[in-house]
Amino acid sequence: MYEGDGRFPRIGGRRDISAYATQKMSTDDVPLGARFEYWIETCRSRFGGFEFVDLERKGFHAALNTLTVDNLTICHYVGAPHAMSRTKSHIRSSDDDFYLVILASERIFHFEHGRYCRSSPGGISLLDNTQPFLGGHPEGLDIINVFIPRTVLERAVGPARSLTGLSIDASQTSFPIITSYLAALIKHGAMLDPERQARMAAVAVELIAAGFTEKLQTDPPRSLSGAAIVSRAQAFITEHIGVEGLSINDVAAALNISVRRLQEVASAEHIALMDWMWERRLRMAQAKLADAAHIVMPVGLIAYQCGFASQAHFSRRFKERFGQTPSEFRVAASFQRRRHQTALSAEVDTGSA
Repeated sequence: MYEGDGRFPRIGGRRDISAYATQKMSTDDVPLGARFEYWIETCRSRFGGFEFVDLERKGFHAALNTLTVDNLTICHYVGAPHAMSRTKSHIRSSDDDFYLVILASERIFHFEHGRYCRSSPGGISLLDNTQPFLGGHPEGLDIINVFIPRTVLERAVGPARSLTGLSIDASQTSFPIITSYLAALIKHGAMLDPERQARMAAVAVELIAAGFTEKLQTDPPRSLSGAAIVSRAQAFITEHIGVEGLSINDVAAALNISVRRLQEVASAEHIALMDWMWERRLRMAQAKLADAAHIVMPVGLIAYQCGFASQAHFSRRFKERFGQTPSEFRVAASFQRRRHQTALSAEVDTGSA
């Protein structure tokens, strides 16, 4: 099981390249209701056309940190769970012509592109921006991308169409070599003079090209669509999360596949869809209970809005999951808010003095 790569810069245990970034963007200063649309427009300006699905629909947040080393652009995207798809209808001749190396997601990442598909943490994947793909981040977004101009990568590897969609996993020899080098490039690349930046960027491209060429030789393409099916199933569940009695049969019918097929691919991706649904419902309810805007909303109404058949059913599941009844959690959350507000007020008074 991939447990993260310690080579990349970290803050508080999480990957964070903001100290080396020359451009930074965050949704933190955007009104809550406008954050997802703001993020969509940011990603569209970077990649081109996409469709997006917010997998939590509560408290969306995301951030983007970017730096450039010669002809390579390195970006770190972090944020709440969501999915994106790029179809032929989204692709325009005016879109930037680059390959995109998706580096070592430390959370589950569903990816389908060309003949290839993967769904796991870790790994390095190669994406062609001029071709359709599907990416899902059900556990949250934590992706480092390296943008490589098409002509630059193809000078190193030749026509790269056969490589798009390939993934290098953590067990492959080239994986730690590539990640170590790119981590060092992130930390030190901006401090190099232009000539050395060009040399170091060229080495990075050669390493990436060698890794994907090795992968193609050892892992011929498989025709898989399981991750795409699971990602679409999760999107459907998210859109209907408040529907009482939503079942695996409903999800399969919406995807126009059999229940058996849906269960098979979900099992292969190590996901129990109904458990995933109940977890999302509980998390949604937990967020509502902690939100001051819902302080007067009855617990039973919150249960209904989150798809529970009864308040008793909701209370039982909530306590099993979080160790408190919904009412106990709401009281504790209210206490935490008041304590935080008191601390902030004290800081303001101290600053004024």
